[in-house]
Amino acid sequence: MVYGLNTDTVNPDRLFNLLCLYGNVVRIKFLMSKEGSAMVQMGDSASVGRVINNLSNVQAFGKRLQFAVSKQAYLQEVHKPRSLPDGTPSFKDYSGSRNNRYMNPEAASKNRILPPCKTLHYFNAPPKMNEADIRDLFARCGGHPPDEVVIFPSKSFTGEKSSSGLVQWNNKTDAIEALMFVNHAEVENPDIYSDGKYPFIFKLCFSMNPISDERHGKE
Repeated sequence: MVYGLNTDTVNPDRLFNLLCLYGNVVRIKFLMSKEGSAMVQMGDSASVGRVINNLSNVQAFGKRLQFAVSKQAYLQEVHKPRSLPDGTPSFKDYSGSRNNRYMNPEAASKNRILPPCKTLHYFNAPPKMNEADIRDLFARCGGHPPDEVVIFPSKSFTGEKSSSGLVQWNNKTDAIEALMFVNHAEVENPDIYSDGKYPFIFKLCFSMNPISDERHGKE
């Protein structure tokens, strides 16, 4: 169970963008009878524990989020979900989503389980995406543009297929809200041969390395 959601801003996709950092998300259902609440089915009990341990009492969109284990073991399909204030459906199934990050042991091992912080690591961005492009992406998606940006240099002489780096805000709440808005945003593929069919999926996660450390050459 999730409590304290600002349903004027948060929808299933934005909640997924936060929860997917801690485990596979199967289904999300916003409760129309209990404003600000939602039920979430995670892939396993370990994922539920990680969500509760890392996200309880964080603030987002003027509310304090609370998480608790539900008595209901799983969520049933909702064939005709009601609409939320932003017009999106109140129920969504993510069992087949490619944006889930724990689909197999190899994928799961790449995740760092961290509590929310003011620094985010971004990856799978277009190779020539610059600082202005990054700030514009956050603004266009509705998030707070980052206060600081560091783009990691290419490690290949022939050029990378994608780019990565760090983005940082002056406070943790702005970073959380930005992640919920921008994680998994589609970014146009600059390859002239892609014909716009294969956009980059811009991905975010929390980082244990503040930008101040990166600029001083710390690991």
